[in-house]
Amino acid sequence: MDVQKIRLLRAKLRLLERESGDPFKSDSGCCGLTLAQCHTLIEVGSTGEVSLVDLAANLGLDTSTLSRTINGLVFLGLVNRLTNEKDRRYVSISLTDQGKKVFIEIEKTFNDYFLRVMEIVPLEKREAIIEGISLFADALHTYNHSAACCRDEAPSAPGESE
Repeated sequence: MDVQKIRLLRAKLRLLERESGDPFKSDSGCCGLTLAQCHTLIEVGSTGEVSLVDLAANLGLDTSTLSRTINGLVFLGLVNRLTNEKDRRYVSISLTDQGKKVFIEIEKTFNDYFLRVMEIVPLEKREAIIEGISLFADALHTYNHSAACCRDEAPSAPGESE
């Protein structure tokens, strides 16, 4: 793939990142929560009861950063934080009844938003977009969690050059 196409991809990814956050532009987009709180609530709601360590890994955060976000959600009455009596280092996180209501509201907001966006896309292209984004997200995840991301220079794919 040539450098111009990579530059276009990067530009479109920046645009995608800026524009896909649109539901957050108003307080109603995430029920008045911060972006970090919203992402945390969505992850807990999607996962169910989850350990603090696993939740931090899923969100790509360290546990101390996530703990501060969890503290805010506990204060708001949206999540439960339970420490294991036998191993005080193990903390599980789950949604409260109020947290479940907010999670459902957030899910509806985002589902409605992206449904409206996808209605702009020609019908015959919708599945291709979902498949392409899924493949690309999985490729990013695979690459970022491999040793290749830690090397000074990433290897080129066979037959690839600038």
